[in-house]
Amino acid sequence: MIQKSTNKAEMIKVFQEYGILKQLNTILPHPDIRLYENPVPGIVKLLKILVDFADNHSDSSIRTELDQVEMFENLTAIVQSDTAEYMNKRVAEQIIETCFQHRVHVANSSIWPYDDNAEIDMKSGMAGDTHGQARTLVEMRYIQYLQCILCKTMWWIDITNQHIVEQWRVDSLDRNILPSTFNLALEQLGVFVKQLVCSGSDGLGTIVPGPVELTYILDNGIPDNVYTRLMTNVSDIEHGSNHNTGQMVHNLIDASMYSVVYGQTMIAPLSIRLKYTTMVPCDILLSTRLVSDTPIIKGNPEFISCKFQCLPSEFRVEQDGSVTINSYINNLNPIWHRDMYKCIAKIFKCFVPMFESLFKTMDPRFKYIDIHNGTKGYEPPSQSNYGVSLRGRNLQVIVKLTNIQLTPSKPKYDEGNWHIEGPINESIVATGLYYYDVENITTPKLDFRVAVDRFEYQIASEMYWKDVYGINRESLSNQYIGSLELPNGRCVVYPNRYQHKEQSFELADLTQPGHCKILTFFVVNPSCRIVSTAHVAPQQPQWYNSSLDKTHILPELWNDATQYIQGVQSPTEAKRYRDELTSDRIQITAAYNKDIYERTYSG
Repeated sequence: MIQKSTNKAEMIKVFQEYGILKQLNTILPHPDIRLYENPVPGIVKLLKILVDFADNHSDSSIRTELDQVEMFENLTAIVQSDTAEYMNKRVAEQIIETCFQHRVHVANSSIWPYDDNAEIDMKSGMAGDTHGQARTLVEMRYIQYLQCILCKTMWWIDITNQHIVEQWRVDSLDRNILPSTFNLALEQLGVFVKQLVCSGSDGLGTIVPGPVELTYILDNGIPDNVYTRLMTNVSDIEHGSNHNTGQMVHNLIDASMYSVVYGQTMIAPLSIRLKYTTMVPCDILLSTRLVSDTPIIKGNPEFISCKFQCLPSEFRVEQDGSVTINSYINNLNPIWHRDMYKCIAKIFKCFVPMFESLFKTMDPRFKYIDIHNGTKGYEPPSQSNYGVSLRGRNLQVIVKLTNIQLTPSKPKYDEGNWHIEGPINESIVATGLYYYDVENITTPKLDFRVAVDRFEYQIASEMYWKDVYGINRESLSNQYIGSLELPNGRCVVYPNRYQHKEQSFELADLTQPGHCKILTFFVVNPSCRIVSTAHVAPQQPQWYNSSLDKTHILPELWNDATQYIQGVQSPTEAKRYRDELTSDRIQITAAYNKDIYERTYSG
């Protein structure tokens, strides 16, 4: 009404005469009001119009009235309430951010919807969001046999060779696989070839379903010239770091260093964050940034970090499939390592069709393996509604670069622990791994397990659960779903709802050193946005040394001088926070295990 009015000032004056602000202030804090339901969004919009009018008309009394009715205080009380609904908190937070920014001394650091990618909400890739149905022993035996074929080299080509298929058939009989089961597997593999096997980026390599459900593999799909440049750049980074410290595991790009520390790290306010999917201009960032607050996040508090968030970078996938990195990669200086940025962008380009395949089949409606109609054959799902394209989209990606070095004195890498990546406030939905340099070690492998729904155990006999599912009252509510080999040159993607762990590996030749070098991409849910490097000025003090070169400050005093730059962390602080972040993640993993992955059926 106000927006369409030809005399907005008169209309607002009428609203004021009727005491509209006082009435709004009575409605908004009411415990029975849901701020996210109609007609409340209209009220929120009205409030924004009134405030904008006041800010553009110095003679308006609206701001004075807002202060008199203590609307800011009431909205703050909603945000800080332990009993208010989550969405009410979010709406109150948004009103404060947009209407009372002059009274806010911290910046909103919550997850925020990203409308441009709303149709590709991949929250089903997050741990705890989706539980699978437990597979019966019959299903698991079928899946295990299917995995045997999916592990074969070039299986998608061999399936068209009748002679090789007959060899598979004979082998299946030796494994006590029924002919009907073999035919079903063959039928399903044929569907995989038609619907899921595709060429890699620029036609290099072939993307195929991995042996573990919802995994995709690309072997030797990175162009040779990109690989060569990557190796050169990694060598430069190694020489410039404390790589030779004797540690077995060394993170050349460590996402845990210089992370967001809520209550300390300075970030752009939400109004600025929502405008930029590239680096916020320096003058705007430095003039508007505020200390980050503790975010309001929906979910189990035990799965949320109240202190830390790793910083993703802003990746842009162009319509032609090429990738541009539009904000710095945390802990990789974009000036010193400019060519490394180009390499990472070209490598991520090769991962784009892999993530597209994963996101397509991650849809809960898409049943990757379904043998309920095993006697009738495999019915492929319709593909018409499942296409996912990342082209022309902005993504947030956390980058990690890791070296694992084995020596004759330290010849074995021990098995890892079951975990997922990141807390809820990082919204990681998928992981991409590139094992780009594997030398003189036994083949690395990843194990996977998935959380499953817990049954009403009492509705059937103990014998039924044991015979059909292989479980009892004390069994844990997860199922092991297989392992994935990671030889030299392999790229793989998988959803973050899977817990995974690294199997142990060791030197192949115990007299010589060996290593495993990995480039990792953690993809944030495309339909939302978290604080990224676009919104945080670099916190590494050493990155500012080059700017001090233009001053009269002596080089030996540069390290001392950078400590006074607002928003930086000293190396000592950064290492302490990294250790605290690691402890925080261990506690979150323990909470996931206790509440989701390792609950017993009797618990």
